[in-house]
Amino acid sequence: MTTLKQVLSCLFVLMIYTIFRDSIKMIRNYLNNIDFNNVYLTPYFWRIDKKRAKEGKIFLWPLSKAEKRSNGLMKPISPPTRAEIHASWLPLAKFTFILITANFVIQGSGFIADLVKQMLNFDYKRHSNITMSTEKCIFQPNPPDWAYAAKYILVPLLIMFLLQVIFGYVIKRATLFYIIGNIFRKRNKARIIHLYNKMLFVRINGRNLARARIRFQVQRRILQRQQIREKR
Repeated sequence: MTTLKQVLSCLFVLMIYTIFRDSIKMIRNYLNNIDFNNVYLTPYFWRIDKKRAKEGKIFLWPLSKAEKRSNGLMKPISPPTRAEIHASWLPLAKFTFILITANFVIQGSGFIADLVKQMLNFDYKRHSNITMSTEKCIFQPNPPDWAYAAKYILVPLLIMFLLQVIFGYVIKRATLFYIIGNIFRKRNKARIIHLYNKMLFVRINGRNLARARIRFQVQRRILQRQQIREKR
């Protein structure tokens, strides 16, 4: 039993460590890799585009579906991608662990309940020397208070499930845009400008490539007609 408690204690610490590790990893990638998750069309992106349109310069509005699909562009409120769905398995495992832990805590006994109590350093036991009548110690069996359990246990677990598993990608995007973006504002603007310049480069090269293809097709047809005339 003691060994199992130690193993679960290590797993609990490992779960907390992974949360901090992922947070630090996201911040490092955000600061060091300008292309890290830099595929979202934010309001500042379109503000730059409107400014260029007013100045009579080349602008991007509207982006075609092919451009969005080939470059993986999306809105901040777009549905989750395959990578985000695949990444939801780890939060699901964490939620399962918390659910099992909460189940043992509700029962009030068991090695997991003792483990959580030791980690929280909460004084669950109290010794006192009180003399009282045995009649007060005898209680009639009562059914569980399901309303209390639903309000303070099931509802928080349901909210955790929605936030960590189903809407986990929403939290990551909100963290990326509103928390990290507000902390590192200059970096946030630099990332958006980089994405805009990248798409502008793709648009200009795409037009030049399309014109080159048209010229090639025209010249090819001219040569074919000349060959037909020479044969006649």
